Parts: sequence; structure tokens; C-alpha cells
Amino acid sequence: MERSTKYWLIGIFVAVLTLRLLLAFLIPNFTYDSYFNLRQVQHIHDTGLPLYNDPLSYGGRELVFLPFFHYLLAGFSFILPLELAAKILPNFFMALLTIIIFYLSKKITNNDSAALVSAFLVGILPVLFFTNDFSVDSLFLPLIFFAIYCFLNLPQKKYLYFYLGSFLILSLTSPATFLIIIGLGIYLLLSYLENKRINEEEKEVLLFSLFVFLWIQLLFFKKVFLQEGISFIWQNIPTPILQNYFPQISILGAIALVSVIPFIVGIIVVYRSLFQVKNRMIYLLISLVIATTALSWFKLLKFNQSLTFFGITLTILFAPFYLDLTQYLEKTKWNRFHPYFPYVVTFLLLITIIPLTINTAWKQETPSEGEVKAFLWLQANTPEQTGVLSLLEEGNLVTYYGQRRNLMDEQFSLIPEVESKFEDLHSLYTTKFQTLALKKTEQHQLQYLTLTPRAKSKYGLTKFSYITPDCFKKVYDEDTKIYQVKCSLQEVPT
Repeated sequence: MERSTKYWLIGIFVAVLTLRLLLAFLIPNFTYDSYFNLRQVQHIHDTGLPLYNDPLSYGGRELVFLPFFHYLLAGFSFILPLELAAKILPNFFMALLTIIIFYLSKKITNNDSAALVSAFLVGILPVLFFTNDFSVDSLFLPLIFFAIYCFLNLPQKKYLYFYLGSFLILSLTSPATFLIIIGLGIYLLLSYLENKRINEEEKEVLLFSLFVFLWIQLLFFKKVFLQEGISFIWQNIPTPILQNYFPQISILGAIALVSVIPFIVGIIVVYRSLFQVKNRMIYLLISLVIATTALSWFKLLKFNQSLTFFGITLTILFAPFYLDLTQYLEKTKWNRFHPYFPYVVTFLLLITIIPLTINTAWKQETPSEGEVKAFLWLQANTPEQTGVLSLLEEGNLVTYYGQRRNLMDEQFSLIPEVESKFEDLHSLYTTKFQTLALKKTEQHQLQYLTLTPRAKSKYGLTKFSYITPDCFKKVYDEDTKIYQVKCSLQEVPT
């Protein structure tokens, strides 16, 4: 690599990391589902073990998840305060994508300029700018594309070891690692159909990956498989909220998140690769896109994960398009403008993508400072093991800030009658009948009800319809309201 290229790549990495951190710290809190991971990291920091038996989630339940990400962050939490580490490290991991995509793009094009453009593009991609999302995906995404790069370099022995190491970590990080196995399987099939030579190393690595992945998943999820059967694929998600996980997003909405220019370019490159150039390395990327799209279509993969993977792949495919375009310009009368072409492309990407990127980051769904203050009030002013009603997405706020039992959160596996619980939660916000509300609070042992601005907006409420001074006492009265349940169903005044 030329020295100037190295400086440009470091500059892109630093600029992307700076922008991500700036946005992360301008937005004070994390996304709602981040608080599950924060709580797990804190528990590992304190005890050395994940919180697999959680006394607060769903009023007490067993959890099953892959813990590598949480152990990694717990290690850093001994150096930095947890919430500071949770903002810095995931954004650092995501910024590393610029370097990984540079090397992947260079592998495909053997051109530094094209690879730098792809690295810059992935750094500002809107679908990746959930800067306050403390999630496993922040480690999973860079690792899976690093594994793909290693796979493309398998004839070199050191990359075989890098691939095996990264795949092992992936298998301990996220069940979505099966994407790479399915993608590699489709890649080998496409290569066979096109009469491309398939290396023995590739077939052996695929089989090894399959067995390692299945073995690790069985170690961790055996009980889930036995208890939930084939439905474990859908993570026991209640039917009424499946739409939130697999939304019917519009084509325009999806294009906005991956950006118009990469989307159009991706279609062109895929067409040329399949029907004209037939590039073996691009076959692998296309195979991975086919795998994620198919799994998302059959509701086996969350839509946002599929869209993220698709967007990153488009940035890699941008490199061969850029190279072809520059080579074409060299043969035309516009060749005198060739030295300025990278700057023109960069400027076009900036003005078309950066506004969407900043808007995506700014519209992340995070709790307000007032909501966090209200849940902290629960910790300081309510008895331990108190049951608290909140929205589904706020359940992790109850357990993380309030350190109290919730009715529900977004960890659904191994929960019996999960749909019935969700219906009860919904009815406690919507019913007008006090007797029904008290029946549900008794059934689930709830002593406090929260009504946040988010809940008011979601259900069109200003207060619970069944609240009366005889049975409910308002104990916290700011933007978020908290009510204490004072009587049981048998004690309702007549």
C-alpha cells in the first residue's frame, strides 16, 4: 500500500469515528434494547458470569444468549465507566468497517482509489449510523466481513487461521453467524453452475464452519430447541408484534437507508457480474445478499439486520463500478478531468448521503432524560421486588435503572404464554374498566404503573382511564407519571 493511501485510509477512519462519537455524545441515552446488554455487561463486571437467571425480567425467568460480546465489553468496563465504554467501543468497532471494506474492495479491484471510495462510503452509510445502539451487531458486522475477507484469501495459511478464529468468535457472538454458512453454500452452488473451479480448501472450511456453528448453538440453545421446537426460529415473538421485527417497509424507505447511489450502482454491478464479467469474488458477495434477503423474506432474520448487510455489500460493489468508470473516462475526451474524479465522487456522496446519515442518527429511539429520571425514582423510592408496568420496549429501563420487576421486555425466548402476557400489558394501557385493570395487576403482581410520554403517544392517553383516588395514588408527577396500586380486586369501593 502506498504511503498516501495509508494516510487517506487512516484519515477516513478517524473522521468516521469522530462523527460517530460526536453524534453518540450529543444524544444522551442509548436505544431502548441497549439496556438489556448494559445490564448483562454490568453483571459480568460484578460477578464474572452472565445473568442467565434473571429475577427481574418478566418477574423472574431464565435467559439464554451468546456471551462473547458482553464479556469483551465487561473487560473494557474495568478501564472505563460502563456507559462511557458502551458509547465509545461499539462506534470504534463500526468505524473499523472502513478499514475492512477497504481491503475487501481492494481484493476485488486491485485499485487503491476505488477501495478508498468504498471505505468512505461505508463510513457514512445511513443504515449504520445508529450510534447509540449498544448491541451485538456492532461487533458482529465488522467480524463477519473480516471473515469474508479471510475466506477470499484462503490459499494463504495465515488467513485460514484468521478465518477460523473470527468464525469461532462470531459463533459465540450471534446466531446470525449462520448467514455466512448459507452465503458460502450459495456461492459454491453458483460457482458449480458456472463451471468455476472450487478449491478443496473452500469446501473443507464450509463443512468445518457448519459443524462448529451447530455444536456451539446446541451447547447454548439446547433447552430452547427442546422446549420451543421449530418455533425457536421466530424467537417466541408474540404474533401482534412480529410486524415490528419484520416490517413491510417501502422500497423508497429501504433505498433511503442504504442510499440511492450505492443502490443503483449495486444493481448494475450485480448484473454485469452475473451475466458478463462473472467475477468469482463478487459471486461471494452476491451469495451473501441472496442469503440475507431470503432469510428476511421468510422472517428468519430481522429486517434491519438484512438491510444493514445489504447496504454494506453495496458499498463494496461500488468499488468495481468506480474502477470501470474511471477506466472509461481515461478513454474519452474527459480524460483531462481524471485527476479530479475522486473528489467529484466524494463530493456527490457527501451531499446525497450525509444529510440522511445525520437524520438517521438524530431520530434514534432513545428514552428522554425525564424518562430515565422517573425510572431511577423507582429504584430509590419503591421496595425491592416491586412489580412495575411499562411499555414492552421500556421493560429493560425498569430492570436497568429501576432495578425492579417488569411485566415484559423484548427477550421472549423460554417465556410461556408470551402472547397472553402481551395482551395483558396492552389491556392495562387501553382498558376503561378498573376491575379488569386490578385483575391484571393482581395476576402479575404489579404494584406500580408508569405512563411515559412514549406510552401517551402510542396509546393516545393523557392518563389511565380507570384511575380513581380510592385505588391508585399518583406518586410521581412530571412528564412521566407513576401510580401506586393501593387496593385489590376484592377491595374495590362500591
